[in-house]
Amino acid sequence: MSKSANYADTEILLALIWAMPKRMTKGQLGRILGIKSAGQKHWRGRLDKLGKKNLLSIETLDTGELFFGSPILKYYIAQANLEEIWSQYFINYDSRHGRVNDPFLTPFSAGIWNVTSSPEFSKLVGSKFNYYFLCAKNETNQAIPLEKIHKEKIWKIMDAVLSVGWKTEAYGRKPVLMETLNPKQRVGYNAIKMIYKGQIEAHPVEYKAFGELFEKNFKYYL
Repeated sequence: MSKSANYADTEILLALIWAMPKRMTKGQLGRILGIKSAGQKHWRGRLDKLGKKNLLSIETLDTGELFFGSPILKYYIAQANLEEIWSQYFINYDSRHGRVNDPFLTPFSAGIWNVTSSPEFSKLVGSKFNYYFLCAKNETNQAIPLEKIHKEKIWKIMDAVLSVGWKTEAYGRKPVLMETLNPKQRVGYNAIKMIYKGQIEAHPVEYKAFGELFEKNFKYYL
C-alpha cells in the first residue's frame, strides 16, 4: 500500500509554493511530490482541510455532464495563503517573555533581520511585490517542481522560499553581505537578481510599497 498519506501538510504546501502560480489537480500535485496515489479519494479530504484553514486556495471547474457531473478541483497558493502559512507555521507566542516570536526577527546574515518584534512582519512575506517575485522566480525554474521533496529538508526549503524576496533586497542594499557568499551562491544570487529587477520594472507601484515596508522594519541594520 502506498505511504503517500504520510506526507505532512507542510510538505504539500511546500510543493504548491514551489509551483506558484500554477493551479494543479491533486494528481498533478502528487507527481511533484514524487508519489502516484495523490489522486485517491483521501487526498481530496486532506486538501479540503487545508483549504478550510485558508492555507491553500481551491478552484472549482464546472465540467457539466462531461465527467458525470463531477467538477474538477485545482489547488494553488495565493497571496493571502502565504500570509496564513506564515502566521500558522512560523509565528508563535512566547508566554514566558510575553511576546510574539518570529524566526526572521532574530540575528541573521550579519544582523540584517530586525531583532525587535513587529506586528506587521507576518504580512511582509505575503506582500504583493514579494508574491509577484516568487511567482516569476518559480516560472523561470521549471526543474524545481519535478524534484522529489525530501522531508528532512522541509523547513530549510520553506524558509528559503518565503524569505527570498527580502534577502534579495537586503543583499542589494548591503553589498558587504555578498562577501559571505561562495562562488556557487553568487551565481544563484545573480540569476535571482535579474528576475528581481524585472519585477521592479513590471510592478513599480507594488515595489514602492514593498520598499517602504522593508525600510521601516530593517532600517537599523542597513
